[in-house]
Amino acid sequence: MKLRAPLLILLIIILVWLQLAVEGNIGFLHGRVNLVLAALVILVNLTPWPLAVIVSISAGLLLDVYSGLPFGVLTAVLFVVAVIVEILFINFFTNFSLYSLVSLGLIAAISYNILFLVVVCLLYFLGYFDFLPFGDYSWKVLWQVFSTIAIMLLTYFVINRSSRQFKPMFLK
Repeated sequence: MKLRAPLLILLIIILVWLQLAVEGNIGFLHGRVNLVLAALVILVNLTPWPLAVIVSISAGLLLDVYSGLPFGVLTAVLFVVAVIVEILFINFFTNFSLYSLVSLGLIAAISYNILFLVVVCLLYFLGYFDFLPFGDYSWKVLWQVFSTIAIMLLTYFVINRSSRQFKPMFLK
């Protein structure tokens, strides 16, 4: 139990650094892969809700430090997406199937980008920020949706082969 908190902090830092490394060093993947969002969807499925909240807020804060956006934008968007995914997971996607994981990943990617656009456009029109993400942003959203689905598929097959966590559970 003593190692759980430092291990969680280390894993969050590694996840954010990996996200930043993918965006910064592999130019054609910039904005097209969101590893933090994919990890958040997986954590909502696998871990208790407080742990998913801690990861979403702390990863959002770390991403906000390295972002050019006003501080707190990515944290708020990731937190709201975590709430949306958790509500959908509890009420609709209760079995641990491939379809539920892929559907939650798709909904998370779409809601993340819609919320991100709404918040950034609102800040732009209020005069707090002078960046409006249009142009090729729609293609990046499409790539991000496909990459999130691919990460969900890969994660499902890895977890399904290595453990019993994602074996479908049906009511008897």
